[in-house]
Order: sequence, then structure tokens, then C-alpha cells
Amino acid sequence: MWFQRAPWLLLLALASARGQSADRPIIGTSSGQVQGTTEDCGLFCTYYSFKGIPYAEPPVGALRFADPVPRAAWTGVRDASQHGSSCPTPDALPAEAEDCLYLNVYSPSLVGTRPVMVFVHGGAYVGGSGDDALYGARYFMPENVVIVTLNYRLGVLGFLGTGDRSASGNWAIKDCVEALRWVQRNIGAFGGDAGRVTIFGQSAGGALVHFLTLSPLAVGLFERAITHSGSAINSWSLQPNPRQQAEKIAAELGIHTTDTATLVSALRQVPYRDLISPDQTTLDELMVPLAFGPVVEPADTPGQVALDRLPIELIESGSYRAVPLMAGFTDMDALLFSAVEMVTNPGIFDTFNNNPHLLVPFVWNIPAGSAASSAVSQAFRQYYWQSQPLSPALLAQFSVYLTDLQFAYPQLEMAKRHASRSSVYLYQFKYDGDLNLVKQFAGIPLPGAIHGDDLCYLFETKQFGGGELPITSHAATVRQRMLRLWTNFARDGNPTPTADALLQGTLWRPLSPGMIDATLNIGHDLTMEVNPIASRYSQWLDLAGRYGNNIFRI
Repeated sequence: MWFQRAPWLLLLALASARGQSADRPIIGTSSGQVQGTTEDCGLFCTYYSFKGIPYAEPPVGALRFADPVPRAAWTGVRDASQHGSSCPTPDALPAEAEDCLYLNVYSPSLVGTRPVMVFVHGGAYVGGSGDDALYGARYFMPENVVIVTLNYRLGVLGFLGTGDRSASGNWAIKDCVEALRWVQRNIGAFGGDAGRVTIFGQSAGGALVHFLTLSPLAVGLFERAITHSGSAINSWSLQPNPRQQAEKIAAELGIHTTDTATLVSALRQVPYRDLISPDQTTLDELMVPLAFGPVVEPADTPGQVALDRLPIELIESGSYRAVPLMAGFTDMDALLFSAVEMVTNPGIFDTFNNNPHLLVPFVWNIPAGSAASSAVSQAFRQYYWQSQPLSPALLAQFSVYLTDLQFAYPQLEMAKRHASRSSVYLYQFKYDGDLNLVKQFAGIPLPGAIHGDDLCYLFETKQFGGGELPITSHAATVRQRMLRLWTNFARDGNPTPTADALLQGTLWRPLSPGMIDATLNIGHDLTMEVNPIASRYSQWLDLAGRYGNNIFRI
């Protein structure tokens, strides 16, 4: 593209090489100069860090509930040694502000070109940021890739929709698109290759990555994608009734109107903190779509349209740009939620015992109280915990069911469909070792890798202690393997392009078109299997085929 070769970018890069200290490099971007820092990544290993680079104008005032606008130019040199403000969350973090559209760039060298990996954080669409408290890039640096992390608008600020042109929604997706456009314009000055961009994300971030693969706005902005424990066809990932959610929050704020334009105008005047109520979400509420999330936009959307049809309709029609894909989940993904819920809400098991319809997947559109609802809930209860009343003693069994519902089954269904058009590499992460820091932080004693544990084998997670390991820990080897697989994919579109002793000579095969017939199990060793949850997957396929009422039986 022309902007990858823009003369001004080359001139800025040359200018930035003059008059700066070696440990505080200055780089020219399309909006102005930024001065980063030099950081340590091990013995004889350093890298360059640029934090808090604004990629869009502050989404405040008239820009609240509006498409992001590229950041205007600034004068002078902007300090890039600290992160920008994080986007507002129910946790009311001290560093938050509505002016939060910043990204961070980490590069082993500012000379040459190397693959670029852009990470989209998770957090149920309402929390998180791209900061290095959880997503430090130092372990990636020896693999010679550029890492970009970013913030996007969260909750009502990132997803408010009215179902019509007053607020089309998907502001967070459009923020990610704007950040990727910034990468295309600028990453060459940071030693990255704009033609080799891989997007990856986990949980809600994994779902957003999948949405980006389906969105016409993102065409040409990346070449590969990796989704950890999240996709656009998960039961929680898409909000089917955004207007109801908009009217609910307006009513809570004393705004009573049937005119959506008036409603949105009034919400623009509300202080952002008043828009964001404390997160009281319970596990049974997570069985249905999250309150604020991606939506199908109306046909008369006045600006950019990120999603004009249901994700499954786009996938089935082939109306998207297919790119190589890696997709997977952890073997006990949902244990994080069930274990925490059991402590904070001791009555959760009685809730499910008293209302078995909660076990029926929302997206199957099965009416409560129907014979089909009874058949599905009874089948799941029998299969996973032999029809015993749920109790804390059955936490592991219940968590396997939740893992299949919320993560594993939709990941497999998504991967199977994409394999008809592109290479898809499927994995299950089941290693339980010294770097399963999310589980350790949550104090969960049951075996297995839980939601987010896999990221601790890629990123430096300072919030959980950073992951410093004794040299004898096998977790260090698993980390090296994960980093090699992920960066190989970013570099070549194939996680095992050649036999590698670190990877035990494993050749990770992609799925055959429309099949689940090759899965990499990442445990103490790397092993190729057909489908590590084959029996469970068959159970879901059978029940979806017999009782599901949505057209594609997801």
C-alpha cells in the first residue's frame, strides 16, 4: 500500500536517528515523534519499549458513541516511557480516563523488518487494558518479533447500540481497526513488517480477533490470526438485543424516552463514571450474551460498518477474507469462573439444580419448560455428573461442562468451518505447572489449566509475579515452546515449518476441510491427537443436531 512507503515516514525515521541517546530512542510517527526506553530481556538481550502512543483522538464529547478519529499531529517529542490511561471499567482503576485510545510497541531492533504481533486483551468486554501489568513483551523479544498491545473502549462506552442509526455500536471493534491502521502506517519505523501482521487475543479479546477476521473494515490490515478461548460464535460473544440494553441503562439514569437519538444525546452528557455500574455479573448470567458486546449493525449505519450480518452467516456464506488461523482453549477453561463463583455465591449450585434450563445453550433457542429443554438438560446432567444434584463436590465435572459450553465446543465449531477456506491449526493447552499463574493467583487447587493460564507462558505477567522461574523448572521449556510456535506462525503462517528439537520434532498439522482431525495437545510434551475431547464434542453435536433451533446448529 502507498502509505507503507510514504516518503514522510522515511524522513521522520532518518531524523529520529539523530540527536538522541542510545537508551532513549526517538521515532517519528504519522502524528509526531515519540521517545521510548531501552529495556532488559535477559543476558545480552535488550529491546525498545514505546508506551502510551495515542492512535486516535480522545473519544469524548461528540466522539463518545462515535467512530474513532485518527490522532491529530502534535508538536515536539512525546514521552513514551509510561502507559496511557486505561479505558474505564467497573473497577474504577486510578489510571483510567475516557481518553484511553493508546497502544504500546515493543521491538528487539529498530532496524530491518520482522513479523508484527498485535494483541487484543480480554476482560468480558468490560475490563482489562493492553498495559504490561499482564502483557509484558520481554519473552517474545528473543524470537525477533515486534509486539503491539492496545486499549479499546469497554462496556457501554465501547459497545452501546440502539439497533438503529442513532448508535450503531461496535465502537470497540472500530477502535481495534483504527489501531491496526496505525500499525500499517507506522510500524516500519519500529522495525516491523506491515505486510506480516498477526492479530491475537484471548477470551473477549479472542472473540474480537475473530470478529476482525470477519469484518470488511479490517481487510488488508493483517495476514494471520490467533484466538485463545474465544470466538464470534460463542454464546456470550454477540449481543442480539442492544436496544434493550441501551434503554435499560438510560432508565437507570433517569432518562425516559422512546426516541433513540434523544437517548444517545442524553447519554453523551452523563459523566462516564455514572455510566459504568459495578460489575455484579453472576455465573448464571454468563450463560447468556454479555450485556454490552458486538452487535449486527443496521443497514443505514451512517459511518463505518464493522459487522452487517450474524458471524455464523458470514462464515457459512464465505463473505469474508480467509486468513490462516490458530485457535484453541485450555482444558479447564471455565474452572476460573465456577471456582470463584462457588466462593462468592455459595448458592450457585442450587440455582442450577432448581432451574435446569440454565444448562441449555442460549443460542439453541429452546423454550424453557419444553420437552426439548428437559431432554437437553437431562442429557448434560447425565453425561457430565451422572444426574447427581450439583454441589461443591462436583465442581470439576461442572467446570468441564462449562468449558465445553463457553469455550471448547464453539472453538471447535468455528475452527472446523474456517478450515474449509484456510489453514487452521487447533490446540488444547493442558499444561499445569509453575507458570499457571492465574490459577495460582485465584487459589484453585484442582488440576488443569484454567482461563488465561496459557497467556502466562507467552507474556510477562507482572501482576501475578512476572513468572521468574528456576532454571530447573519444566515450565521454562513449555514457555519456550509456546513462544516458538506462536512466533513461527506469525513469521511463516505455519507454527512448525521445519523440524525443531525444542518442539520435539513435532509437525503440527492443520485441520482437513470441515473436520476436527488434528489437534496439538500442549502439555508436558507436545502431542498430535485427532480430537482430545472427541466424546464430549460428539455429545454436543448430537444434541445440537436433534434439538437446536438455530439454522446452523451451533
